[in-house]
Amino acid sequence: MTAYAAPTTVGDVVRLLSDHGEQAKVLAGGQSLLVLLRQDLISPDMLVSLRHVNELRDISRSHTGGVDIGAAVTQARLETDQSLLTHYTALAEAASVVATRQVRTLGTLGGNLCHADPTADPPAALIALGAQLEAVGPRGKKRLPVEAFFKDFMEVDLAPNELLTHILLPPPTSRSGSAYLKYRLRDVDTALIGVAVWLQVSQNGDRIRDARIGLAAAGPTPLRSLAAEEVLRGAPATRESLVRAAEAAAATCEPLSDTEASDWYRRQMVRVFLERAGDRALERARSA
Repeated sequence: MTAYAAPTTVGDVVRLLSDHGEQAKVLAGGQSLLVLLRQDLISPDMLVSLRHVNELRDISRSHTGGVDIGAAVTQARLETDQSLLTHYTALAEAASVVATRQVRTLGTLGGNLCHADPTADPPAALIALGAQLEAVGPRGKKRLPVEAFFKDFMEVDLAPNELLTHILLPPPTSRSGSAYLKYRLRDVDTALIGVAVWLQVSQNGDRIRDARIGLAAAGPTPLRSLAAEEVLRGAPATRESLVRAAEAAAATCEPLSDTEASDWYRRQMVRVFLERAGDRALERARSA
């Protein structure tokens, strides 16, 4: 029989996780965990609900001027938050294409990250936006870049007695814009390819000063395309620059072949969708 606890503080959650170790599972929105339970793929001794941990359900301004998102904030809230829509557009767009409205209403950002499905949408957007993650365990807090959180296929840098608590977005940068585009067969499907692009342009908009690119379904984990970023930094803000970056991203990513699509096809879609997302991010940066 699986026990159930609904603590009200992060400290209480960490204590329960420490007491039960790998036999405890954190329940947030349940959109991934409950599927595993229903299919008897896992059988924990303890479910630790975050339902009453209110400090994990806020979106607020951080002390650095960026945005602090609690790990239990839902996808539905992310896609409609005005600050995210204005300054962190790629994340709002990624949240808006997660599965169905019902899933987005319950599913949380932290749960999405910890499930670590390489086809998930928000991780790619967070990589492009330069987000950091904060986790709490018995020894205190740790912070790491979002791309370092993913260790392998559906495996993250989080000990059994640690809890992901916050997603930290950096302060908005002048003359910058972002976009996320997803390629899928049906609206309810996960990504065949997802591409997030963040660009900062010069004051007159003719040169790319900085770039970050995140990819979904392009490897065993969500990926940051350093090769494509290197092509774009300092390059003219033109379609030709985006084409070269798209070619670099396609050449260096590591997509899998499965019944949905071959690795060759996914590489072609990385190329196509990076150009499209780059166009959109560039337009937004110039008008910022």
